[in-house]
Amino acid sequence: MKVFLILVIMLITACSSNRVLIHPQVMDNQAISYDRGGPKLQSHTILQPELKILDYSFDQMVVALAVTNATSSPILFSDQNLKVAVVNEEKSVPATVFSFEQIVEQAAEAGGSTAAKVGDTAVGIGVGFIPFGGIAYTVGKLFYSIGSQDSETHQKRIDSITFSQMNKNYLRKQTIVPGDSYSGILKVGFGDDLQEGDKIIFQVIGNEETETFNFVCKNPPKSN
Repeated sequence: MKVFLILVIMLITACSSNRVLIHPQVMDNQAISYDRGGPKLQSHTILQPELKILDYSFDQMVVALAVTNATSSPILFSDQNLKVAVVNEEKSVPATVFSFEQIVEQAAEAGGSTAAKVGDTAVGIGVGFIPFGGIAYTVGKLFYSIGSQDSETHQKRIDSITFSQMNKNYLRKQTIVPGDSYSGILKVGFGDDLQEGDKIIFQVIGNEETETFNFVCKNPPKSN
């Protein structure tokens, strides 16, 4: 009986360790491109937004967002210009887009050790920064060297990425003059774990228009 219970627990643990896969859905007037295998959605509307999911856990993710002011007037842009929701057959639940101030509080609560650790790793790597709009972030070496450590969970990796990019690249309130671009990363939190069939809807809100980017969650293919 004990052996049976252990096997059941191991099976549940193994299943729960698999995140859903997040697939982009291209809508009208949108295009998709790939950076190191990761999809980036972009649109040619007034803000010319570009959105990429950098990494994600079961209930949080880090996204990179870039916008360009194609109008003749300055635009005030911040985390408030991004709205995120998870929609399925039963309900639509708003997600939390964390402000810079909230991230500072989270880093303080973490004691700064995680941020310092990742900062040292980034300095050790030196190169390997991939530009996205006006920001630069490490892909692969930094993200996966942290994620590969046994003591690091998906959640800790998300925090590590966020804290390491906090001072330089976290998106905060910015006045964008005509013709200029602005970009940064944002941490997004969901009320529940992402499940197969969930649709993640990102709305980039400009002065007079809203651009919507859709991603759908699917279970990983079963191994033979």
